[in-house]
Amino acid sequence: MEKKKSSEADLERKVWVFRSLGLLIIASIVLMAFTYEAFEVEEVADVVEDDGMRDELVFDIPMDEPEPPPEEDTPPPPPPQPDEVVEVDDDVEIDEDISFDMEVTDEPILDDEPEEIVEQPIYEFADVEPAFPGGEGAMAQWLNDNIQYPQLSIEMGEQGIVYVQFVVNSDGSIEQVKVLRGVSDALDAEAKRVVKQMPKWAPGEQAGKPVRVKFTLPIHFRLG
Repeated sequence: MEKKKSSEADLERKVWVFRSLGLLIIASIVLMAFTYEAFEVEEVADVVEDDGMRDELVFDIPMDEPEPPPEEDTPPPPPPQPDEVVEVDDDVEIDEDISFDMEVTDEPILDDEPEEIVEQPIYEFADVEPAFPGGEGAMAQWLNDNIQYPQLSIEMGEQGIVYVQFVVNSDGSIEQVKVLRGVSDALDAEAKRVVKQMPKWAPGEQAGKPVRVKFTLPIHFRLG
């Protein structure tokens, strides 16, 4: 008796369905595999990009400059070395045949002593009084020609007699001029000045020898 299969139990008819379903499952698995690899690659790329940006930021941060090493104290220069001492041999021959000629004399040695200057005495009066060259008339004329009446005295109306004392030396020169009695500072100074400029006088004499004699001269100052 031949067995008959029903149409529902016939598997030959459902083979293409199972094949299609298998192909769909395989395609889905392959698609999922590619999708996962792409996601993993993109994530890794993002991580690399983030790391590069972080490195760039770190690179841009200014670094603190290193502190310079402390300066070492420069030692002072060494003291100058003394000059080398040159040794000289002591073996120097000395000529012992040196002689000195010394003459011995019995004459005493005289020291050159300065001569003492004996100051001549000053006489108050002498046998011959000192005189101006040419006499009193010549002296009056010389005074009139050389006296310069002080302008201040002219303005103040000062006039009078100034008594001037001085010493006529034995050579006729004049020294030790001073005012015995004056009128004013200006007239006294002019009287002393003109006496000091006088030419040499004829000196006074005592016992026939020229001597130093003190002389007093009145000088008249008059306003015309």
